[in-house]
Amino acid sequence: MGMNVLAGSAVMSLTLIWPSVIAFGSYDLADDDDTILPQLPDEEEPSFIKKLTAYGVTTDTETSSTARIMLVSMIPFLILQLPQIINSTSVTRIIVLLTLILSLCFFIAYAAYQIFQPWILNRRFDYVRQKFVKNKLLKLLSTNGKANVQLIKNLHKELDKNHDGKVTNAELKTLLIGIQLEADGELSEDLVERVMGQLDISGDEFIQEDEFVRILTKWLQDARKSLSKNDYKPLSFFSKLQEDVDEEQQAALIPKKKKVDIQGSILEYLEALALVLVGTAVTALVALPLIMNVSGFATDANVPSFLIPYFIIPCAINIPRLLSTINSAAQKTQRAASLTLSQIYSGVFMSNMSSLATFLLTVYVRNLSWDVSAEVLVVLIICGVMGVFTSTRTIFPLWTGYVGYMLYPLSLLMLYLLTAVWGWS
Repeated sequence: MGMNVLAGSAVMSLTLIWPSVIAFGSYDLADDDDTILPQLPDEEEPSFIKKLTAYGVTTDTETSSTARIMLVSMIPFLILQLPQIINSTSVTRIIVLLTLILSLCFFIAYAAYQIFQPWILNRRFDYVRQKFVKNKLLKLLSTNGKANVQLIKNLHKELDKNHDGKVTNAELKTLLIGIQLEADGELSEDLVERVMGQLDISGDEFIQEDEFVRILTKWLQDARKSLSKNDYKPLSFFSKLQEDVDEEQQAALIPKKKKVDIQGSILEYLEALALVLVGTAVTALVALPLIMNVSGFATDANVPSFLIPYFIIPCAINIPRLLSTINSAAQKTQRAASLTLSQIYSGVFMSNMSSLATFLLTVYVRNLSWDVSAEVLVVLIICGVMGVFTSTRTIFPLWTGYVGYMLYPLSLLMLYLLTAVWGWS
């Protein structure tokens, strides 16, 4: 049951949650070209067949690096195929011990790597932040990941308080305050002048509607592809082309860093440790009753014994993650897709190493027989294929998401054939 839950959770992450990022976060891949024209309201929606290749998501190189780290976690699963080949109890025990040591080393090495190379940790913070701190203007002016021209025109009319068809400095400041709500710095007149210089293409000190649509469309494209390692700074788009801006002016665009509360950090670590201990105690208390009830239910319902721990329990565990993933991917931005996929890859690595190490420790200490080669093989095949595929590319068309969905029933069929038909367990 333990290996079934491990296998079910790992496979579900890559064949149900991963495809959901592609399916719900897909946008027109042609929008990655800065020269593309904005979508007009009367444009026809492309057919489903065309969307399969024209729509999808793009990710950054750090996401591919995280996928490669996930792929490393397949090494212990590969080694664990040897007991099925070498039918020897003594050799199997040695292989279990070596794999246990290797899994623990990978787990510790991954934790230590994040201390000295904190980019993974920073991306995890960014993922949490972007789920709760979303740029309202970006969400408002985008439809299906593309600039909504009609809404931008409506915004221009709202800013044009005197209804003369032009936006002045004072009216523009209203928009910038809305963009800058997440920053700590004050909005200076100098910044307004610089932004006006970017928006006022004609140089008449007023922003015409066509100028407003053109520049905000470009800003939305820039915002969608923004992959800052810290936090997205909306106004950086308007000021990055100004070479004469000094460091003091640039600092006004960046949120001020807060001093670290050492005492508060210690309390947070202690609280986290307490939650881990409580969770471990609860798991120990309910483990045996859960195993007995699942086994009894599977027997009475005349269903394969692997189906409940492999499918039902992982579903109950992963439904909140699936909904959170869909909500994050629905922002239809490159940044949201990259951070969300990174969390999936990182979660699979941590789950594989921690759960596998715990399971192997129990098997070795209690000298249990090894009869879970089927589950190990399913994880190796599904996670290995997805690991190679996701670590070697940064563009995922929509069709790859639907192929990913098809892998889940395939994994169920594989496990059924290995256990119920070919008698691996």
